[in-house]
Amino acid sequence: MNPRDAQEITDTKNKYQLLVDSVQDYAIFLLDSSGYVETWNIGAENMNGYTPGEVIGQHISMFYTPNDISEGKPEKELLQTAQELHIETEDWRVKKDDSRFWAVTTTTALYSESGSLIGFAKITKDITDKKRSKNALIAANRLLKHQHVELEALNNVKDEFVSLASHQLRTPATGIKQFLGLLLEGYAGPLTEQQMAYIQKAYDSNERQIDLVNSLLRTAQIDAGKVILDKSFVTLRTIIDEVVENMREVFTARRQNVEVHEAQPLSNIYIDSSRVRMMLENLIDNASKYTDNDGRIVITLSETKAYVDISIQDTGVGMAEKDLKRIFDKFNRIPNRLSDNVGGTGLGLYWAKKIVELHKGIIKVRSQEGEGTEFLIRLPKGVIRV
Repeated sequence: MNPRDAQEITDTKNKYQLLVDSVQDYAIFLLDSSGYVETWNIGAENMNGYTPGEVIGQHISMFYTPNDISEGKPEKELLQTAQELHIETEDWRVKKDDSRFWAVTTTTALYSESGSLIGFAKITKDITDKKRSKNALIAANRLLKHQHVELEALNNVKDEFVSLASHQLRTPATGIKQFLGLLLEGYAGPLTEQQMAYIQKAYDSNERQIDLVNSLLRTAQIDAGKVILDKSFVTLRTIIDEVVENMREVFTARRQNVEVHEAQPLSNIYIDSSRVRMMLENLIDNASKYTDNDGRIVITLSETKAYVDISIQDTGVGMAEKDLKRIFDKFNRIPNRLSDNVGGTGLGLYWAKKIVELHKGIIKVRSQEGEGTEFLIRLPKGVIRV
């Protein structure tokens, strides 16, 4: 080595030592051109466990795993650095106590002005905790993906079961309804008053079973994404008037006053009329069920340029604020002083919300305990025919 190169090495070492002596979180040290340690900062001592006296003059391979040494990895990395000037690696390193840590290492080749390789600078950071966190996150993500696949499979099995069971239950229930109806209408001959009462109870129970089966079937279909809307342009006011008229006997029995308000005749709306009708039947029926006798139900229609808004407001028992967040949950029924007398599956509002969303609409609820409830539905009108 000529005197000029020797002086360059000395100057480089002096400047380097001033820079790195105070760094404690990184191992920063120099190697000679053959890979032997020439300097050792406090950060390297903290990270690897060796004092300067124990490591200076030793080959860089002492920090590699036995497997890496057998594969010649230390020498290969130095050769690659000499060719590419700068490399970064992430792998295991070995401490003085033979424990391992995951290190990210930057190695830079040092050349003199004359072009001679005079050594290497290495900067190492212990990222074991970060690596463990990353591995834990990857493992958790794999587990979640696996669980998601399992849940999807279970959900598909559930949907198939509910759909199959609903179909199988509906067939005999419909038959029972027909035969009980024939008995009630006298086709099998006269019945005593007590016999009529028993058969009527059986008929009513069977009706509730059919309603339950239909609710389960509708829910299974909508959860499975099998509901395809059959849209056409219709007059929403006509649908609501028909729903109210069909329930007139119920309102009369409960002495409930039902009003329908429409500020002005609405434009036709592009919807699946049968499913929107069922959604409205459910909401209006709920309003009636949870409103005391002599109560009031007000249905208000209005429209904007792109939407039709429906408000169904009652003077019923209402709901506490804490219950509003789960009002549309599946199989959810909010307890109140009338709920024991009201049958249901807890699927009606869930299904109603899904139908509104299939129409790209919005349904909201606002209520106050003891002060009544209001459901607000907004449906896009679609393309209006001229």
